[in-house]
Amino acid sequence: MKRLVVLVALVALVAVAASTALGRNARPNATAACAKGAVAARIGGKRVCLRAGTACKATYNGIYKKHGFTCIARHLRKTRAAKPPTPTPTPTPVPPYAPPTGPVGTANTTVTVGLFESSSDAGKIVLSQTTIPSGMVTFVITNNCYLSCSFDLQGVKAGAILDNPAQSETWTVGLAPGIYRYQNDLNPSGMKGSFTVTP
Repeated sequence: MKRLVVLVALVALVAVAASTALGRNARPNATAACAKGAVAARIGGKRVCLRAGTACKATYNGIYKKHGFTCIARHLRKTRAAKPPTPTPTPTPVPPYAPPTGPVGTANTTVTVGLFESSSDAGKIVLSQTTIPSGMVTFVITNNCYLSCSFDLQGVKAGAILDNPAQSETWTVGLAPGIYRYQNDLNPSGMKGSFTVTP
């Protein structure tokens, strides 16, 4: 009987010792779940759950920011996501100019064109009229420039280069209704303009 009691006591002691050893060697759950809305993080060697409004230390701001928080006035605040830059709109390309097309009227009109340019101004092109009925239009062009000038009816006919003062040329074209542009090819930015052809 005594042997039986001793045996039972030994078994109990062994069981207690094994349980204690297991308890000491067991690792805590390193990834303990945080409540909804909180984020698990390791701060100062400890696992913590980060949530907006909880106490914090500014020294750990680098860690807080990695998890979407910032320590302000010793309390955590959610870091706002940076707004993406506003995209720069792509400019709509301006199509190249093209003269009007379509049926040409029956009118016959003569338009005188004066080319004027001096050494002290940008120059100008003067037409005897800027509203012309559709039909056959005769341009009588006279050079009044101190250097060479020309009259280019863009997309329709480019006149000759007139090198001498008082030099002139005449040509006739059929023009459909619309807006026409013209320029001096030797000074296109300073000597240019437009006129309208009516139906």
